[in-house]
Amino acid sequence: MQGMEGKRRVIACQCCFCRLIERYIQHVLLYLALYDTTNKTNMSTILGIDEAGRGCVIGSLVVAGAKFKEEKLPQLEALGVRDSKQLTRAQREALAPQIEALAEQTYLVVLLAHELSENLTQVELRAMAQIINQLEAEKVVLDMPVGPGAQHNFCQSLKKKLSYEPQELIAENKADSKFVIVGAASILAKVRRDALVQELHKQYGDFGWGYPGEPKTIKFLKEWYERHRYFPDCVRMKWKTVQTLQQVQTAFEF
Repeated sequence: MQGMEGKRRVIACQCCFCRLIERYIQHVLLYLALYDTTNKTNMSTILGIDEAGRGCVIGSLVVAGAKFKEEKLPQLEALGVRDSKQLTRAQREALAPQIEALAEQTYLVVLLAHELSENLTQVELRAMAQIINQLEAEKVVLDMPVGPGAQHNFCQSLKKKLSYEPQELIAENKADSKFVIVGAASILAKVRRDALVQELHKQYGDFGWGYPGEPKTIKFLKEWYERHRYFPDCVRMKWKTVQTLQQVQTAFEF
């Protein structure tokens, strides 16, 4: 019995030395736990990339990147984040600040009309590489601007422009409707582009949202060219829509 009591006294010892050792062990264990959690967190970032305004004849092209910790993705889904085209303008504007609040980092590349005179795929490729290099996520998911047959070449060209090698790179068509992370990027890109178009409205009047299929847009282009014999700086001069309007107007004059 005495041995048992002695054993209990050793385990329950409250001397200064034992308390010091116990606290030291607790601090070490806590440090190790935090170190492990930090490393896991650092190794679990994912970046979504998408654009807005690729097919427009008026205004900028915006490419957006949104970087998150992977454990935040369920929160994006709970917010109702998805492909920006499936949301109203009001819904996108309400979601954008919530997306930014959840994100580790966001980065947007705005390309003006005069910067879009060359091959658009190459322009987007450079913008995507810029975003990836800036945000340096372990995993990258992007909405691919080329068809499936060109996927391999696109990804190889993109990797050559990167300053590091992501653990995983996923490039798919319609990725904004498949991955919530890309949906988040699409919302940020669309909200920014809409804001830029609204600034142009203050200068040029309401021409719609700048797509060649919009009657407002075509009407604006025709009337502007008839009055001024040139197009404003916000118009993408290499677009077929613009060249056709010029040809028609020239033929009409003769």
